[in-house]
Amino acid sequence: MNKETGTRQFIEIAKATARISKVVSPTPLRLSKKLSIDGTQVYYKHENLNPTGSFKLRGAANKILSMSDEEREQGVVTASTGNHGAGIGYMCHKIGCKGTVFAPEDVSQSKYEGMISYGLEVVKTPGDPINGENAARTHAEENNIPFVSPYNDVDIIAGQGTIGFELFAQHQDLDAVFIALGGGGLMSGISIALANLSPNTKIIACSPTNSKVMMDSIPAGEVLDLPSRPTLSDGTAGGVEMGSITFEYCRDYVDEYIDVSEEELITGLQLFIDDTKMIGEGAVGVAVAGYLKQQPKWRGKKVAIIVCGGNIARETLREIL
Repeated sequence: MNKETGTRQFIEIAKATARISKVVSPTPLRLSKKLSIDGTQVYYKHENLNPTGSFKLRGAANKILSMSDEEREQGVVTASTGNHGAGIGYMCHKIGCKGTVFAPEDVSQSKYEGMISYGLEVVKTPGDPINGENAARTHAEENNIPFVSPYNDVDIIAGQGTIGFELFAQHQDLDAVFIALGGGGLMSGISIALANLSPNTKIIACSPTNSKVMMDSIPAGEVLDLPSRPTLSDGTAGGVEMGSITFEYCRDYVDEYIDVSEEELITGLQLFIDDTKMIGEGAVGVAVAGYLKQQPKWRGKKVAIIVCGGNIARETLREIL
């Protein structure tokens, strides 16, 4: 990637920060009681407190607000495992446009209900979530409706990157940020923002061992078509679209990659729930578990963990607890 590309994306993040300010309020950065020990300061960035319970509202808001009136009148088509779809639904409901989302056949009931609550049409597709993305693109092209990728989109990345601007405003001296990695939209946005605002801050990508397509693709030099096994971290699960712009951003801006087992993920989520008395979803456990695997390395440092969402099915939460 040339430097100009990253600079352009950073400018888009700055624009998004102003654009979505009337829709998305800054989320708090709070000190962890359980993890802030031995002189270490560990903070949670609470994206679970957004109106839709996830950071995905940021990208959805920026995308919808960036579209022309003519485009919005046609409606939008997207693909999602739940959180991005809810963000699109929230914005469609707010401005009065139609939306269709292609979701996995086994989509979490709580996330399914969240999407339909905004009046979205939800089309379930079998197999890996990447199948839904392909089906959604085809449907959009055949019906001349704008397609909104959940991560492979400049405006979506810019919206997620507003978290980086907020982090820097809340704490200018972070040594590292731990972020759950799926398709790479969140990772790309935050890492580009902080590379420009706080270049000494390390970006640590965390994925479940059962589904780490982007993580495995980076050393291969291209997006790989890899199978994913079931994981509690449904928000990061599944394949990555071939040619996704997030691949180069993850390759060039992420400092380290960590994968965590399902057992480690659950331990991380349990710790977060006990620590904050809040509900988190599987991807939160991934980021916390990633930090726990490197905890000694960051002793005495200042670290942030992105709490990407709090949408989890009651039955799943009951099993975890």
